[in-house]
Amino acid sequence: MMERVSTKTIVDTIDTAKEYAKKLEELVKSLDEAELQVDCSASMTLGDIDTTFSEIISKLTDSLEKRRTSLKAEVLSIKREGLAPLKACREIVCQKLEETQDYILEGKGLLGTAENNPDANHCISFCEQASDLGNLPAVPKLEEVPRISFELRVGEVLPELLKVVVSAGRVSRMGPVQLTQLEEKPGALLVHWEEVDLERTVDVLSFRLQCAHGDLSESGLATAVEGGGDVEEVEGPSKGKGTPTRLSTNSRFLEGNFHDMYRGPETEHLVRDLKPGEQYTFRVCCRVEGDTEWSAWSLPRVAVTNQNHFCWEQKNPNYLVTNENKIATKITSDPSILFSSSAQFGSGHSIEFTILEAGVGCSDEGLGLVNNRFDGDSLLQVGALFLNTLGCVFVDGAEKTTRLPPLIKGSKVAFSCERIREDRIRVNIDSNNKTVTYDWKVEGAACESEHFRIFFGLCFGETGWKVLVE
Repeated sequence: MMERVSTKTIVDTIDTAKEYAKKLEELVKSLDEAELQVDCSASMTLGDIDTTFSEIISKLTDSLEKRRTSLKAEVLSIKREGLAPLKACREIVCQKLEETQDYILEGKGLLGTAENNPDANHCISFCEQASDLGNLPAVPKLEEVPRISFELRVGEVLPELLKVVVSAGRVSRMGPVQLTQLEEKPGALLVHWEEVDLERTVDVLSFRLQCAHGDLSESGLATAVEGGGDVEEVEGPSKGKGTPTRLSTNSRFLEGNFHDMYRGPETEHLVRDLKPGEQYTFRVCCRVEGDTEWSAWSLPRVAVTNQNHFCWEQKNPNYLVTNENKIATKITSDPSILFSSSAQFGSGHSIEFTILEAGVGCSDEGLGLVNNRFDGDSLLQVGALFLNTLGCVFVDGAEKTTRLPPLIKGSKVAFSCERIREDRIRVNIDSNNKTVTYDWKVEGAACESEHFRIFFGLCFGETGWKVLVE
């Protein structure tokens, strides 16, 4: 008996130790990821610093060289303009001087011949020319010609430049805003974020959400490198035995893959038009009051939606369904209901209809939510929450008093809902910035589960209507 107890105790102890070892291995994996994040972000940041400062040095040097060349060109231009009239004046003076020297030589010649055989007429002519000796050409004074100089107040300019340089750039330990949750939606992800820098004393003016296709997190890049991906490599932390992991430090490569999804004051955004089953990387930053630059980015988060995007059924011959079954165009004059391809709309979802083209519109034409598929050619009946083209809302066929704007080309109508109990949901309808809310009793088992799904649909009798669902 004692041996059995001891054996069982040992087996239980070993099982407990295995579970403990498994948890320790998970902790080691978490430490690997943490080291990977620190090393990779440090390498990327060092690369960013070198690239940025090299660019600044290059552009600053280029600007200084251009300025020096410009100033020297200005000096040469002033020199040309200043010397041109002096050159012309010099030519006149030199000509006068040459003529005067010839005149002197002529006079000396007359003196030599006057004693032997003087020519009275020649002497008279020579003396008459003396009247021209008093007319001197005009020569600019020194005050009237350029005296070129250069001035640069180095004592003022250099301190200002140095002040900018010594405070340029900022290293952040962590971004001041972080992603908190990414919820799967049909063909979309609802991304949430919040501020984590609680010591910040200024208000955030705007957030900026970006998305990239694929896994661009540190671990994702490491996997890409190990799989032979075309990524710039640097040394990273070693994962136990073997060679160190190598990661991309080319932040410009990363920047080129991210695209803005949202800018504004909200702390959540629904990113639509995502392909189910494919990975997307998200990041967020913020801009605070009094700052023109965006903050450091948050940690990247990778998420996938496995829910297909909202789409129309394809088997109704009265409608042409295109653009991945998201656009429905009425092509006949037969009244008909077009349902969604399946029961897709549920609690926490937001669906938006955009009227791309509009026809005349009647009271029994419009769009809405449907408990279950039913026969007929209009949604104006029990089992539907219906918004007609005139802006009237009907719940199970009964008209409500509040009206929304009529459906015209360019109109956007959004439905969102939440389950408030087993047989009832709360539906919000927003149309052109006007919102109404209704509690709708859904018959049957449609909303017994928290993950219930119902249909959406539209109904038109005439052509001219074209509706996009997202």
